[in-house]
Amino acid sequence: METNAPETPSSASRPLSILLIAPKGKKDSKTNQKPLFHMALGVLISISPPEHHLEIIDEHFGDGIDYSKKYDFVAITSRTIDASRAYDIADRFRQHGQKVILGGLHVSFNPEEAAPHADTIVSGEAENLWGTLLEDAQLNRLKPSYDAKDFPPVTEIAPLDYRRIAAASKRGKVDGTKSIPIYITRGCPFTCSFCVTPNFTGKLYRTQKPEDLKRQIEEAKEMFFLQNGKKSKPWFMLCDENLGISKKRLWDALDLLKECNINFSVFFSMNFLEDDETVKKLVDAGCLMAMVGFESIKQSTLEAYNKGHVNSAGKIAEVIERCRRAGLNIQGNFLINPDLDTYEDMDDLVEFIGKNNVFMPIMQIITPYPGTTMYHEYKEKGLITDEDWDKYNAMNLVIESKKYPPVTFQHKFMTSYYGTYAWKKIINRTRANPYPALNLITSLAFRKNLREQLRTFEAIHRLPKARKFNIL
Repeated sequence: METNAPETPSSASRPLSILLIAPKGKKDSKTNQKPLFHMALGVLISISPPEHHLEIIDEHFGDGIDYSKKYDFVAITSRTIDASRAYDIADRFRQHGQKVILGGLHVSFNPEEAAPHADTIVSGEAENLWGTLLEDAQLNRLKPSYDAKDFPPVTEIAPLDYRRIAAASKRGKVDGTKSIPIYITRGCPFTCSFCVTPNFTGKLYRTQKPEDLKRQIEEAKEMFFLQNGKKSKPWFMLCDENLGISKKRLWDALDLLKECNINFSVFFSMNFLEDDETVKKLVDAGCLMAMVGFESIKQSTLEAYNKGHVNSAGKIAEVIERCRRAGLNIQGNFLINPDLDTYEDMDDLVEFIGKNNVFMPIMQIITPYPGTTMYHEYKEKGLITDEDWDKYNAMNLVIESKKYPPVTFQHKFMTSYYGTYAWKKIINRTRANPYPALNLITSLAFRKNLREQLRTFEAIHRLPKARKFNIL
């Protein structure tokens, strides 16, 4: 009898029962502006052969986990802030005799750290390795690791199968206040040191085929949108790393979105917002809000980020006002760096945000996420002071602070951030910006979340409460 007999066709094609999990880190922010499903898990479902049974557990929506239920394997994705929770879940499933696969952004750049918690590690984009992994699982020969570098590069966007995603998830239909995620493009040709995209999805810029995109949007509407009135529209969250690379491609995408009769939000480059026609096309296509990485209003800081040649406080204010007049909310993202920013700089930023009625402003302490160029630079220089991944939510100081005591600096940051959601500022931005209801609802949610985080920090470090922002 041959010991190396080939597997029978039935064993090679047997249906698999697979659990996909999106964990929620302990310090992950509470928000009502989260997409209905994790995009990485949506992609895995969409590219899996139809005979397999897939189920999604998403802790961001409070889904419970039954560790006693049996699967062929459990696959867990994680960002850095979710990594510790992902390992906890993986360990518990393995204690119950389950096979566990770990992947996602954090694991891709920390495979040795993740390996003790899993039977298999997946690194990089999964589109071209997932089929091989599934075949190996059917034949009970899963390898310890699968790396995208060992497979052909991912040159196309896999269309999402919203019907299968809806069947696999616990999410029902939602109205136009909850967002349905979708990709139009993947990748980004730029190499910002604090961004993980260049080292994960890469510089190759991929665009969906128009017919695929239209079909996905219509299917997503059917499966996830609950019509509330004749004029209501679904809200899609465009998860593109950078939608705007060339004006022609951007305009083509916006023309197509206009035909789809939807509302959407998007991450966007500031340089395209200086063009009135592009702004008009965004609004006409249904864009309610665009998030822009302004990074700073301080010129020397912008120079340090290599953005001084394109950005300035005056230009940022001008862009915000131009978009506001056109009917577009601009969500500004600002970085706070202990090496570059003083307490006075934070005060100036709070004043700037209030003066310009910035929609749903986001302030973040600069954080060297694993997988970024910044992480390697800071690691080599010994500037990273904390690698508790639960703290990697851009609200905690995890790098060296030479100018200020770390606790004092973080407290100043948190009180400043909370100050951008003072009552007076919320009222003013609600009055000034398009879509007042959206401004009010999001501002109240942010205020509540920031207040909870600030009070928790003050209690842990026995600091006096920052009271002054409660009455502004």
